[in-house]
Amino acid sequence: MKTLPWLLLLAVVGLTGCVTPFRAPSDVAHIQLTRGDSPFVRVEKIWLERKKGPLVVKGYVVKRLEADDTTQTHLDVTLYDSAGAVLRRTVGHFEPRQIPRRYRRPDYASYSVPLDPLPGGTVRIEVRAHEGDHS
Repeated sequence: MKTLPWLLLLAVVGLTGCVTPFRAPSDVAHIQLTRGDSPFVRVEKIWLERKKGPLVVKGYVVKRLEADDTTQTHLDVTLYDSAGAVLRRTVGHFEPRQIPRRYRRPDYASYSVPLDPLPGGTVRIEVRAHEGDHS
């Protein structure tokens, strides 16, 4: 019966880390990270990282079961201020562009999009998967 509390603790820790698996650098810890999925790709993980260089938003995308081709999918990274105004919008890509089929594991790819210089007043960063070109 002593293992039950540990199992509950592991379940809670596992469920709370669904979007941001790593702690952000202290100067950007206040920034909220949000995600948006596309019909072919789910944005699964998002975190901010700075390791001896520029600030980047990193994470993983997972291919949906019904998706065959992910080469036309990209990521729109949008920075917002407290009023909801767009400060900057950047197009990023995940690698590999065509997400391969992995047996016994999710079909995933990773992304890393530089953010520096980060506009002053940034309070929210959205990573949204998008199919095709922008019109």
